[in-house]
Amino acid sequence: MLAHNPTEPAAKFRGRAVVAGAGPVGAIVAIILAQQGWEVQVIEKGMLPPSQPSPDDRRAYSLTLTARSIRTFRLAGVKLDPIIAAQGGRADFKLFKADGAIQRSVSLPVTDSPGLLMSSRDEITRHTIEEARRMFPNAISFRFNTTIQQVDLNRQCVTTLTAGSKDTSKVSYDLLVGADGARSAVRSALQQIMPGTHIQRCRHSQVYCSGPVTGCIEGGVTKHASFEAHPLLKDGSILWDVRASGYNQVLLVLPQPQAESIRVGQAASFLALLDKSAPKLPGFVRTSVKDLVRSKPEFYPMPSWTHLSQLHGPKTVLLGDAAHTMSPVLGQGLNSSLEDVAVFAQCLEQHQGSIHAALPAYNRARLPAIQALMTLNEAAAASDLGLQAQDYGVLRRLWVLGHKLLLALHIISHSLLNKLAPKVCSGPHVMAMIMGAMPYTAMMNCLYQDGLMLAGVIATVGILCLYVFQ
Repeated sequence: MLAHNPTEPAAKFRGRAVVAGAGPVGAIVAIILAQQGWEVQVIEKGMLPPSQPSPDDRRAYSLTLTARSIRTFRLAGVKLDPIIAAQGGRADFKLFKADGAIQRSVSLPVTDSPGLLMSSRDEITRHTIEEARRMFPNAISFRFNTTIQQVDLNRQCVTTLTAGSKDTSKVSYDLLVGADGARSAVRSALQQIMPGTHIQRCRHSQVYCSGPVTGCIEGGVTKHASFEAHPLLKDGSILWDVRASGYNQVLLVLPQPQAESIRVGQAASFLALLDKSAPKLPGFVRTSVKDLVRSKPEFYPMPSWTHLSQLHGPKTVLLGDAAHTMSPVLGQGLNSSLEDVAVFAQCLEQHQGSIHAALPAYNRARLPAIQALMTLNEAAAASDLGLQAQDYGVLRRLWVLGHKLLLALHIISHSLLNKLAPKVCSGPHVMAMIMGAMPYTAMMNCLYQDGLMLAGVIATVGILCLYVFQ
């Protein structure tokens, strides 16, 4: 934890920091840096987001903040009262199978110290920016509608261009933070001077669009936060959520060919499929999906899968999607990104603001956890969301297959042990990892231990068989 009051800057001036990206990660790291004595300028290519996404925004999606994210907000001294109030005192999550049976159901109370929250990206971003301005009006400044044209790592400056202006401006820095997402300009600059830093990429074969839940909302579900995921009979799924604040949304995830047919107005086959799928999908949500499909919406690609082999460079650090973009299948995108910030903050404080010592320390502390998470994410997403590699060879495919089998073994064996001896085994650890109670590296170690145990059992059985039949 930080040693000083999180709402007051440190007495010693550390230097000038430039943060690329004003999303949740960029805004929260700006607060952390201001706490430790940095003067921070945040550069964002988009506009200041609204408090709630527009009903016409087909790219909007909801986020689940678990213990990892909430710990980082507490570390920064950011109050989440408006987000907590929007939950209505409870959050329900239900994952369904294709036949309508419930695969997993979780209901959690949302108190003043929540373990889980639901929010739209715009909502949590706007709130964090407003908190940054409230807490450090003199130490943090935001520049919206401004793109980074060039990053000069040798001269330690970035060249920016604000919308509506013809003239560029140069901003010098003592620390550059890349929190500018999957298409990070900071990461691109680092790769040019550090060719040994490799990057791996995958892409999804599915796309998505979103829209409001229309019609009459049944059963009083808006009294508290609620989220459901319903798979279609073929590839694809429907996700919908509502909150007490009145925010509601339905998300449609489909293979690209089917989405293209809908976009050009040929939706008959999908509508027929929808009538046969998701038997437990509420009627008003089904109606909302049909309204969305008939509007011929534009579909957008799912997040790509990107993984770097190093998280820092000369006076530069990469956080969040700039360093590790991942599939949403485990719900760890924002949660792992905000945990990046917490680890980075602790490394900075431990080394008293020394960038030369703190950046390598952050890389050593965080990279193993990110590598473990990306392995788990890749194994899960390869089957669930049609993840396809752009540059996989045979050995890489076998490596992914092996981890998929280990993950399946863990889930099956621990589920069986939980049924046989619930007091001894609490079930698969995947949910504990997702909810933020288990480190990513510990989850990977569990998979390897399960694999070793299975290998031991097979070897023992084989030896016994040889002994018996000799």
